[in-house]
Amino acid sequence: MLTPRIFQLFDSSLPIGSFNHSYGVEEAYYSNLDIKSFIEDIFKNVILPGDVAIVKIAYDDPYRADEIAYASKLTAELKNATVYLGNSLASLGICENEFIQKVKKGETYGTYPVVVAVCCKELGISKEDCMVGLAYSELAQLVFASVRLNAIDFVEGQRLISRLLGELKVTEITEFKPFSPVLDKLSKNHEIREPKVFMS
Repeated sequence: MLTPRIFQLFDSSLPIGSFNHSYGVEEAYYSNLDIKSFIEDIFKNVILPGDVAIVKIAYDDPYRADEIAYASKLTAELKNATVYLGNSLASLGICENEFIQKVKKGETYGTYPVVVAVCCKELGISKEDCMVGLAYSELAQLVFASVRLNAIDFVEGQRLISRLLGELKVTEITEFKPFSPVLDKLSKNHEIREPKVFMS
């Protein structure tokens, strides 16, 4: 049985500042890319084999996972985004342990997927349920950013979430191998864009 706390952890209204970040969506929109295709590409090639895959490592060794997760973000704004969200989550007091304390003291990066994984484990949430929850959370963040930009509407966004989650099989995620040169290029361009709506 799922612990009710899982709904709190993956609530889209959790006050961690995710609404400040689009993770490449804003720059993709300004570059006239098809936003739904872009979101699907990022979900399948970055989120699932990246942040979701790192959950497996984080359950066993969060410090190693934190180093890997941070190193996998190639631009400053993507590094800042994952640290900002992770540290914000750690500060909420949803879970407490040695790793979370070190995040609060600035002794480890505190990347978002690793803090999520640590909290999941502390709350008794299974590794697989944690991976599904994180996949939903990060996908929803992309969709909500797209809606804010009027790139897609609410209905399109929910249909996209439903389709991609319907295809999700976390048991098939076996390697950490996020890869998207397009996202890295867009993120570099976004860093120098002014004005802009999102921080990433």
